[in-house]
Amino acid sequence: MKSEILSAFLFPSLILGAYLPRQWKHQGLPQYGLKTNAVNIGWLPSNGNKTEGVTSPRYTMKEINHRLGAVSSTYGMYSHITSEIYDGYELLEEYEDIIHSGAVFVASVMPVLEAGFTAITPDLASQIASVMRKFTDQGVIVWLRYGFEMNWYVDPAAEPRYYGTPSEFVSSFQRVAKAVADNPMVFMFWSPNNLGGGPAEILDEWYPGDDVVDLVGIDCYPQSLNITFEWCYKNFYDRFSAAKNKPFAIGETGAFGKFKETWLAELVTQRKKEYPNYISMAWFEYDKEEDFRLVTGNKSILEDTKRTLGLE
Repeated sequence: MKSEILSAFLFPSLILGAYLPRQWKHQGLPQYGLKTNAVNIGWLPSNGNKTEGVTSPRYTMKEINHRLGAVSSTYGMYSHITSEIYDGYELLEEYEDIIHSGAVFVASVMPVLEAGFTAITPDLASQIASVMRKFTDQGVIVWLRYGFEMNWYVDPAAEPRYYGTPSEFVSSFQRVAKAVADNPMVFMFWSPNNLGGGPAEILDEWYPGDDVVDLVGIDCYPQSLNITFEWCYKNFYDRFSAAKNKPFAIGETGAFGKFKETWLAELVTQRKKEYPNYISMAWFEYDKEEDFRLVTGNKSILEDTKRTLGLE
């Protein structure tokens, strides 16, 4: 009942769809948010010196929206769990900007404890839920991208890294999902890494289950003009979105150099009949190792970006 009530409050037009699955009822994407060819557009603004290797300064969504002349649909931010106490300080440092942005908040929470996924106890999961409630109590819809890119961050070469097995990740995801289950404004977002393509079946062991996953997506950063939307996403989309009737959202992506505008155009020109569940994409607005910025860097790139997004 609570999801039907909230759905009617946020999107009255969905009252007629009262029997849709929960994940389709109120993803919370703002009706006035930036959208191109039915794809909602969002950003992960650089958090300045809080992330190792970042040379771009801190950017706010207010600044990004001002430069674009539009209101972004999603706002992504990273947070690390490093001990048995989680206070979400990295997210709360952007609290006012997130609340006033009008966007869906995509909280990308990284369990980087050396004790591994098993350290995400019911108590720690409840602490995560409490941090998310600080935002939802202010009317912000949260997509909780817990343990994103889990199949990459367990690699010993990853920095930071996760520790644990696929089954341990699945159990920890389920514990977090249980902790937020009483909050109808939090949606669990499962988001592995593309890892260079390949069959989507290899991700089955990392999938937490239809009952605890509300949205799915996969992260992909192209390194060549030859990489297409289909190469990055289609196998995953077919197996975990189309087959399971889950909304498909790109939690983060980006490109650098001459690839930037080509890749952005690729992201927003997909035919809806081929990817009907594709609802949003978020750009990694960072100067980190390479300069991924579309909005906050070079002025000519900003102008190209606005044209690609139909803002000029």
